[in-house]
Amino acid sequence: MKNTIAVFVFNIIPQSLVSRLFGYIARLELPHSFINLIIAWYSRKFKVKAEYITPPGGFKNFDDFFTRRLRDGIHAASRNKKIAFSPVDARIDQYGDILESTIVQAKGLTYTLPDLIPADTSKKFKNGKFITLYLSPGDYHRIHSPVSGTITGYFNIPGKLFTVQDYMVKGLEGLFVKNERIITYIQSDSGIVAICKIGALNVGRISLSYCDLITNKLFRRRQEFFFHENDRVPVMACEEIGVFHLGSTVILLFQKNTITFKNFKPGDKIRMGDSIGTLHYFNKKRMKSS
Repeated sequence: MKNTIAVFVFNIIPQSLVSRLFGYIARLELPHSFINLIIAWYSRKFKVKAEYITPPGGFKNFDDFFTRRLRDGIHAASRNKKIAFSPVDARIDQYGDILESTIVQAKGLTYTLPDLIPADTSKKFKNGKFITLYLSPGDYHRIHSPVSGTITGYFNIPGKLFTVQDYMVKGLEGLFVKNERIITYIQSDSGIVAICKIGALNVGRISLSYCDLITNKLFRRRQEFFFHENDRVPVMACEEIGVFHLGSTVILLFQKNTITFKNFKPGDKIRMGDSIGTLHYFNKKRMKSS
């Protein structure tokens, strides 16, 4: 009953407008004493770890704090090309096989690759692997590359901004494919990896570190963009590729036979740079015949 009411309420409120207004407020420069009070309250409520760097002069607004950087040494710094790394500090919600094109959202709820990536690119991940990572309000919200390789392009997909809290994930089928999202494609020695960054209520704003694209603007359109071969962006594992300005969820997609996940349990917490699995060399001939 709670889920049904929540879905109804979120369907009738102007999610994008509310999120843009909240984002505007979060970026307002306020007196340091007031900002510090907000940060202190937020840190207590959401158990923010005191691992971050306070910029000279302090944080100018709440968004500065939310997108805070962490001190050196907090995250692992391995560059082992045989390992896939968590791109974020998060909770593991689901992971495993993509059955043909079907991905598990929650118990009894699924969505499909073509709905998540509404383009022919989705076919590349058929029968591959996925892992869903939920970032809580207290987590570090910068997004890093799970592998070393080359950024070949991105897919900007406007959509809704439903909250991604548990009750909504378990109550609204296809939540992740309804919400606004932006997907980064990375070509690695172990095939193509897709980093799907899912927007959510309250800002729902995602910025990319390798180009000037920012989501949740008033005028936006669906666009899958691929860089010219000479303009592709080299990226190292654990290098920053984007930022959540509040929110949300990351879904990683791997191609068939390119990764073996570690043995996790849903609900396990993980830090950016922690190993999520072992990568396997991508054999193009094998993939074409499969």
